[in-house]
Amino acid sequence: TLTLHDALPISDKFLEATIRDGRADTGMPPFAHLGRSKVKAIVAYLRSHSMLPDRSAEVDAQSDARGDPRFGKQWYDNICSTCHGVKGDGYLAGGTGTAIGKIGFLSKVSDGFIRTTIKEGRSNTRMLGFSGAAGLANLSDQEIDDIIVYLRSLAKN
Repeated sequence: TLTLHDALPISDKFLEATIRDGRADTGMPPFAHLGRSKVKAIVAYLRSHSMLPDRSAEVDAQSDARGDPRFGKQWYDNICSTCHGVKGDGYLAGGTGTAIGKIGFLSKVSDGFIRTTIKEGRSNTRMLGFSGAAGLANLSDQEIDDIIVYLRSLAKN
């Protein structure tokens, strides 16, 4: 699904890091042995098969989240923890979603990527959108930023 709509807001940096380092909380193994040039070639190949424009620069250029982690925790506990686990451990804690509260994920993604994912969801996954009239919770921009700030605080603990 990386050549579909969901890859468009994902930065090349994130894709390269995921291919190189893998994702411990998923079935994605590391491919560091391929070396930097081959990893970059894989990302270029994925981009070349997209039917839509690459939105990653626009998404990553969004401002850093500014919010209140206390409010973010309330929203997270009520909405996100169902799939991603109480502390963002995801699959590692028996959840159905990825480990979004772990440094391995948070160090590779921008606040814009997290914001866009919360708003729009991810097709072909269980991650649904939570903003706008069609969103499951119709979260405001501030509420989403509160969640992002809370997630970032999890990685520090």
